Amino acid sequence: MSNVIPFNFNNHNVRVIQGKDGEPWFAAKDVAAILGYANPQKAIRDHCKGVNETFTPSSGGTQKTKIIPERDVYRLIMRSKLPSAEAFEEWVVGEVLPTIRKTGSYNLQQTIPHTLPEALRLAAEAIEERDKLKPKAEALDRIATSDGGMCVTNAAKDLQIKPKELFSWLRAYRWIYKRAGGKNWTAYQDKLQARVLEHKVTTVERPDGSEKTVEQVLITPKGLAKLSKLLNAQGAT
Repeated sequence: MSNVIPFNFNNHNVRVIQGKDGEPWFAAKDVAAILGYANPQKAIRDHCKGVNETFTPSSGGTQKTKIIPERDVYRLIMRSKLPSAEAFEEWVVGEVLPTIRKTGSYNLQQTIPHTLPEALRLAAEAIEERDKLKPKAEALDRIATSDGGMCVTNAAKDLQIKPKELFSWLRAYRWIYKRAGGKNWTAYQDKLQARVLEHKVTTVERPDGSEKTVEQVLITPKGLAKLSKLLNAQGAT
């Protein structure tokens, strides 16, 4: 590992390290501490699947540091109970990663072909990679430009995941729940406030002529974009 890049979030240091593969790795302890885990080491053991180690400079000399990939940062964010967890996620996505990409340190070093066969092979690989990414890019474009909320079943189609799996994910990561004795899904208040979910109220007529009000959870365009990033980071899509 090399290129330790110091970032600052709300007066807390977050060390980001560029790996040999060009990917950003985050100092696990820095992330867990910012997200309010009382026992950062336990949180890292329980929730992170890609933990690695490297040596980083410190005031006391070189020290061994546990580092985690971007997808594990999202895992810690989703399980944090701090209200500022979402702001931290927005900061990672909106400032840290764009900064790394802008400086070029996030991208893999370009390979310069020296022969015609090598150039043709690299061109073929680039086309294959582009074709792999194209469906997801088109889905994200539809998500970003869509108007209004979308039911979970239809959202699952755009996210290329089974509706049952998406419902399970939303429940497991505390986006939706069912009230005691209730049959309908309800959005958690923090998800409503973050405008990633919304409620649609519909009046339904009963067979006896009376009416009842039914609430349905809808995923907003912002919520779809966020889910796409989270699911992609976890390898679920």
